[in-house]
Amino acid sequence: MTIPTRPRPRPVPQTGPAVWTAADLTAADWMIPVGAEEAAELDAVLTATEAAAPAPPLSRLAPILSAVTARLDTGHGFCLLRGLPFDRHGAEAAEAVLVALGAQLGKRLSGEGAPVARLIGPPPEGPASGPPRFHSEACDAIALLCLANAPDAPPHVLVSAGAVHNEVMRRDRALLAVLYEPAPLIEDGAETERAVFTMTGGAFAARYTRPAVEAAASTPRPGAAPPPPEQRAAFDLLDAVCAEPTLALKIEPRPGDLLLFNPQLVWKRRTLAEVPPDAPPAPQEFLRLRLTMAHSRRTVAEPA
Repeated sequence: MTIPTRPRPRPVPQTGPAVWTAADLTAADWMIPVGAEEAAELDAVLTATEAAAPAPPLSRLAPILSAVTARLDTGHGFCLLRGLPFDRHGAEAAEAVLVALGAQLGKRLSGEGAPVARLIGPPPEGPASGPPRFHSEACDAIALLCLANAPDAPPHVLVSAGAVHNEVMRRDRALLAVLYEPAPLIEDGAETERAVFTMTGGAFAARYTRPAVEAAASTPRPGAAPPPPEQRAAFDLLDAVCAEPTLALKIEPRPGDLLLFNPQLVWKRRTLAEVPPDAPPAPQEFLRLRLTMAHSRRTVAEPA
């Protein structure tokens, strides 16, 4: 029996609001200021939660949260909320407010451990060592709440996955095609396959997982074919493009700011490391909440 060959992908340039460079955007494009009345609504939710009473509706915040959902899915892929009362009640209360707000946007990502993780920075290896590494979690949105951020702390660096895709295409179409091919990888101890770039049903999605691919290559399965030689060249090119200063947008959150991004469209360079909840305070400290959402590029682009 002849096994049909899978047609090779034919990448096309990505377009739309999610394809941007740092020069394309101003703070007004990604910052959402929250007024005192909207902040008071979330304060009321926290008060009700502490009293084990029914939470009041977020009638004034609802349009803002709808705008956040749209920005993450069909807009620039990220935004920053400024003015919510996260910094008024302490870290424990801030976590409760973050969970309450996340429940209005989607569902908390299920899995082991606490739903909200504590992150500090920079990580032990330092943000500038080796090629850039980016968030690649299997979720639809990541919410990072700033609790502390020293003036000399490294900024948060975001890149548009669509802009990276287009620049790789401009430099080498053949290597871009390699990045559309599923590659074996190991994540959370499990073996699977996934391409960096996918396009299914008109939905573009991207997950950069070079460490997971390298983990699979270093522990090959019996009978498995070795990685193609062009794979390393493709990942090297991807690293070089991600490091381009013209593509990177640098954001310096203030305490109380909430940065949200869709990791299928926007990659954030890792400058934080997860620590236990009882770890000592740090000059740079964040809470992270991962969400799944009703409309998910992840499930569209990664069919079971």
